[in-house]
Amino acid sequence: MERIDPGPGLPGLPELPLRELECFSVLVHHLHFGRTADVLGVSQGRVSQMIKRLESRVGAPVFERTSRRVELTALGRMLADQVVPAFRRLREGFDAARASAVAADRPLRIGFQGVVHEPVAKAIAGLPEHAAHLVELPWGDPFTQLLRGEVDAAIVLAPCHEKGARVVLEFSRQPMCVAVSSTHRLARGTAVSAGELSRLGLIEPLGSAPDYWRQVNAPRRTPGGHELTYSAGAGTIQEALTTVASTRLGLLLCEASTRYVRRPDIRHLPVPDLEPTSLLLLENERKPHGLTGRFAELLVRNTG
Repeated sequence: MERIDPGPGLPGLPELPLRELECFSVLVHHLHFGRTADVLGVSQGRVSQMIKRLESRVGAPVFERTSRRVELTALGRMLADQVVPAFRRLREGFDAARASAVAADRPLRIGFQGVVHEPVAKAIAGLPEHAAHLVELPWGDPFTQLLRGEVDAAIVLAPCHEKGARVVLEFSRQPMCVAVSSTHRLARGTAVSAGELSRLGLIEPLGSAPDYWRQVNAPRRTPGGHELTYSAGAGTIQEALTTVASTRLGLLLCEASTRYVRRPDIRHLPVPDLEPTSLLLLENERKPHGLTGRFAELLVRNTG
């Protein structure tokens, strides 16, 4: 049987300028030559060369360039309608195949504190089936399991200054709230001031979390100088919430977390005087996992 050589393209058809079309797709998104160069890891001059080469192959300009802005021409918009979705599907297909290959070797063990927020759940759902394994981390010990290699990545409350832990992504910046019993006098209000918070006993996380982390997530003083008192401790957020419901104590939580731990016997009230908090995606610098980057991309997509 005669062997058919597929060659660089189908017989009689011009070879597709894939690199130039990829550059075009990125430039369509950013409409900025410098940012496109950063995304592609090339020089700005190289981006200009690829776009000029594409326009030469197409036969007409696809961008209108001035000293102030970059815009698509009518032909460019027509090309973008076809090319941009196609390259998105190519990227997603390649990433999915690569993720499946990595996951078959070893699933990504993801540690989390407290609750799995919706963007995190969606990012995990975007990975191949069985590619991720969730591990709940102690509320008051966010870093130990990551540093020991017992999890590959960790989603924890910021900040992190631990040697051996690399911050892959910071996301979900949220204002702070305080949880109190629905029978508490503060539950009748709409917010809690720093002065009111200073007269409320609070529950702190038990564990070996470093002092710099506690100063942000279980602060001893408000930015305005009010002293805060911690009258009890808990190993988990659920344990702390049970204590809140049955005592006159309060619990500090970010606003996003309050949507996942609602109970009829607890009220969540904003504390405008406290600094917002955020989440970090961390990885072990010495033992990086091949799926962490893909997971971070999906997190960005779901929190954007």
